[in-house]
Amino acid sequence: MTVGIFETEHFEGSYPVIRLFDNGENQLTIFTNKESYRQFQWLFGNDINRYTWVVQEEKESKYRFVLRMYKEVKRRKIDLLYLNTISHNFIVYAGMISLLRNTRVVVTLHAVNNYFRFKPAFSLRRWVRHIGKRALIKVTKEFNVVSDTMVAYLTALLPAHKKVHNLPGAVFERAALPPTTPVINGQLQLVVPGSIDARRRDYTVVLDLLEQGRHLPLRIVLLGPFVHPHGDAIREKCMRYAADNSNLVFYDNQVVDQPEFDRVMDEAHIVFTPSVIDTIMVDEVMETYGKSICSGNIFDIIKHAKPFITPQALTIPANLASSAIPYNKVSGIIQALELLLQEPARYATLLQEAQRNSEAYTIAQVRARNPMLFALLS
Repeated sequence: MTVGIFETEHFEGSYPVIRLFDNGENQLTIFTNKESYRQFQWLFGNDINRYTWVVQEEKESKYRFVLRMYKEVKRRKIDLLYLNTISHNFIVYAGMISLLRNTRVVVTLHAVNNYFRFKPAFSLRRWVRHIGKRALIKVTKEFNVVSDTMVAYLTALLPAHKKVHNLPGAVFERAALPPTTPVINGQLQLVVPGSIDARRRDYTVVLDLLEQGRHLPLRIVLLGPFVHPHGDAIREKCMRYAADNSNLVFYDNQVVDQPEFDRVMDEAHIVFTPSVIDTIMVDEVMETYGKSICSGNIFDIIKHAKPFITPQALTIPANLASSAIPYNKVSGIIQALELLLQEPARYATLLQEAQRNSEAYTIAQVRARNPMLFALLS
């Protein structure tokens, strides 16, 4: 079976897709850009040469790259094309799919409501995007969502003959875990992974935790780049705090490279995901985390098998609940952390539970839950 996978934005989310389709017999062609390819080199190491790479040139427009992808799919006689992130030129992708009559196509939807709701405005580009998204929904027969909490929601919006798959944004590979696990020994390290963007996470909760938890031996790492303009105000607040305190770490880089990301994740005791619940990402359309959109933090938790702190109101996969520390207020987080510091054995138990929960996301388990997608791939 020949499989094509397209991804130019969420390289970390397409890594599991590649691993899932790589059964030792399938021939995989990956369509990506140079920045993502650079991260893939770190993720795959020597396995990078297991796949054929079609990389967008620096001066090659997005439209021309889609056109080149179409030609490559035809030339290579690709049986299944998996489009993992589409965020532009929707009408062009819809046209390509309609022309690929002999190729099975799966499209991942990351923000579901944006494809089914529309807020009119005096913006030609917004209207063009809307028309393109509707065309994409019409011509696509198979979709994917990255969280099982999104499956029923998308299924209810689609005609009955269209299929919704659930390939998660991470797979758990026990061999990739560090040989030793962190223990609480004088300091508790929390990590907030992902781009620093007020539309995605409530960073005032992070700063409030640092202020109200000054009596705790606490260190927090913001593991991602500040997104302009949505992270500008957060950056200023972080710099003001860091001027007088040493227990907040953040990066000024545009990208946190994968080796550094993995190192910090491995060293952290707990993932802190102060997710917003309702948000507007594009064109004034409201999305709800855990329902129509999913936080990438969920997949950092799965991949690195970490306990996590999460808002009580956030819908999370049921099989992760036992390693979660839910909160309604900052005071609740402080109480939970105080208990872990007083009784480190509680943390060891929580960590074991997190690793047990991540076992539900091994390559074998995910393939088994998606027989319609993988049964024919041999």
